Formats: sequence, structure tokens, C-alpha cells
Amino acid sequence: MNQSPNDPLRTSDSNIDYKSLYELNTDGILTINVHGQIYNGNKAIEQLSGYKIDELKCKNFLDYVIDEDKEEASECFQMAINDVSKECRFTFIHKTGEPIPCIVKFIPMEVTDIDKGLFLVIKDVRLFDQLSSKYRESQLNFKIIAENVQDVIILMDDQKNYLYVSPSSKTMFGFDPKKINQEKEPFFNIHPDDISNLANNFRDAMQTGKTFNVTLKALHEEKGWVWTHIMGTPVFDENNLFRHMVLVARDITLHKEHEERLTYLAFHDALTGLPNRRYFENQLKQSIDKLNIEGQPFTLVVFDIDDFKLINDTYGHDVGDQVIKEFATRIKTIIGQDGIVARLGGDEFVAILYKISTKVDVEKIINRIQQETVNEIVMEKQSVTITSSIGATICTKKDMDNSNFFNSADVALYNVKEKGKNKFHINYS
Repeated sequence: MNQSPNDPLRTSDSNIDYKSLYELNTDGILTINVHGQIYNGNKAIEQLSGYKIDELKCKNFLDYVIDEDKEEASECFQMAINDVSKECRFTFIHKTGEPIPCIVKFIPMEVTDIDKGLFLVIKDVRLFDQLSSKYRESQLNFKIIAENVQDVIILMDDQKNYLYVSPSSKTMFGFDPKKINQEKEPFFNIHPDDISNLANNFRDAMQTGKTFNVTLKALHEEKGWVWTHIMGTPVFDENNLFRHMVLVARDITLHKEHEERLTYLAFHDALTGLPNRRYFENQLKQSIDKLNIEGQPFTLVVFDIDDFKLINDTYGHDVGDQVIKEFATRIKTIIGQDGIVARLGGDEFVAILYKISTKVDVEKIINRIQQETVNEIVMEKQSVTITSSIGATICTKKDMDNSNFFNSADVALYNVKEKGKNKFHINYS
């Protein structure tokens, strides 16, 4: 191994054992500076990465992390720089291009002097991710893996008695594995609404021999209910008799929250938080279906802010955005539970009034919107007064598509624009 003059691993009588531990460690270890640049590594890292140490030197460790994980890897690195060291999981890229999922930890070389650099300890977890199939080959391998993996590994017999719970249950769910084995009922921390689903999958896997995957809520002793993914793999003996179920549980709360956030953004307007066109069209379809099947009429309302382009040109787009947000808030408050409001884009808004289908009731809602609209919008450096034009259509005809009702409402709005602004018109369709 080549050593730089500042290499903390250069041989001396006091650190020979330490250096040997570094070189003989089966986990890959890189030494990196506070900028993330690599200046050394052990033999295991060459096997793990496919690169020779000299090829890695002076490169940033992030260069070998897949794009999707770079942000998380950088955050873990910065935490270590700030004296907060924790295990992270992200994927490196082998020299051949193969992704290598790994558990990593950044460890300061000297606690008192972070500028000395850090050790980056890298554990290849490809074997762990293939745990269930590997278990059939060797119980010994299973035990080694289960006691070192971050996921919670559980073995249950055909009566759902706990045969084994990995130590990671303490860190992931806050439960002592010894107490689980001795005291807990089957599926004790599974949400009541999810127990039957898990039990049914468990039973089916015993009968069919097929692996199952479920997403459910499990109880964390301190955090409460957390989203959890469970993979169950049945294991049979040489006579094809069921031995036990291998359950691999993983807390996916952050992933679930991210997924829910993406779903929200897909159906909502980023500026106002209102539903967007995509979400609105789904709701309009449901209203049309209810009209066709149950005869329940509804009202479609389209409206915009009068002379909004002039507001943008006069005060700037930041003020324009504030006007849009305040206008959206006022409309949403007025309509409330009576319907749904969406932003189509720019200053164009649309609403469905679910059960308001008489002209008198529609006029009441519209009058409230227009009265509320003309109230001054006060911002930090500017006050703006606006008006709105509104077109509506009371939808009573069956077997019409959404374009028919939209066109009717648009015609009503066009009539308003022809006659002036700050007015409304109502059609029937």
C-alpha cells in the first residue's frame, strides 16, 4: 500500500496492530479528507470496487455513488464532519458498472481533530439483500448476516411463534429481541387494520411456497406507527415440510412520506396548494358519473382575475403570485365543503359545486366570491384591489362528457367578458 506522508496508518511500533486491522478487515475502508477526496484504502476496497487504490486516489468518493444516492451520501458525510456519525445505506458503482448496495459509516480518524480526515467503512450488503435464498444454503450464514444487517430478521413457526428476532429490532422498532421471543404475541406490533392481511399472506406462503411482500403499519415503541415493508419467505426441509417463515422487515416511513409527497405534487398546484387540472378532471368525471347513475346535478364554475396581466406588468410577478395565492385562499374558504376548487394555470380557476344546483343557490356562492374578491389584498410592500369575472353552468343533462360542461361554462364566462368585468353569467347544460 502506498502511503502519503500524512497517512495516519504509516507503520510504527504503536500502531502495527491497528494497521493490520485496517489492511485485513473484510469490509472495504477508504481514508478520505474533509473534502471527500480519497487518499488511501485497504485491499478489501479493491475487491469491492474493482479499482486499484492508485486509481481511486485523489478522486471524490461521491464519484462512485449512484446519482440517486449522492444527496444522501453527501448529507451523511457532512454529518460526520459535524461530529454526528451514523450508519447510512447507499449504492456504489463497481468498475464494471454493477451497482453495489452498501451500508457505510464515516468515522473520524481522531475525535479531537476532524481535519485529520475520516475512515469510510463500507459493507457490501448484496448478500444481505439475498438473505432468504441464502438461508436455505446455510443457517450459519444466516446467523452472521441477521446479527449484522440493519433490517429486522424474524423467524416464525407454523403457529406464528417467534423463533428468532434479530438485534436490529431494538434500533428499528425500539423492542428488545429477547423480550419479543419470550413475551410477545404473534404480530404484536402490527396495526390492527393490517393483521388479517399479513396473516393471510403468511398462510398462503406456507401453502404455495411463494415469497410475499406487504406494506403496512408497525408499532415503534417510541415513535408510534411507522410504515413498514415486510418480505416473507417460507423455508422447507428436504422432505418439503414447512420449517419456518423468514420475515425481513424494514422501516420505509421516509420512503412512504416521499412517495406521498410526490403523489401530492402530481395532483396539486405548487403555488396555491389547490388541486391542479389533473386532479380536477378526475373529480369532474366522478361528478358526471354520479349525475348519470344517481341523477345528482352539480354546478361547474370557471373564473379569472380581471386584468391580471396588468397587475403583473405593474407590480411584478412576485406580487402577482401573492395575489394568486390570496385569491385561491379566499375562494377555497368560501366554497369549503360544498365543492372543490382547482387552479388550471395563470389566473384561471375552476370549481365544482357538488350539490348546489339551483340558480338562486349558485348566485349566492358567486356573490360571496365577488364580494370577498374586492377586499383589498395587503402585502408587505404593496396593496392591491382586484375583481373577478365568473361563468357557471348548472349541469343536469346525462350522458355528456366533460368538454360539453366546460364549453358551457366557458361560454358563460365569455358573455361576462363581452358585457364588462366583475360580473357573472349562469348557463344550463
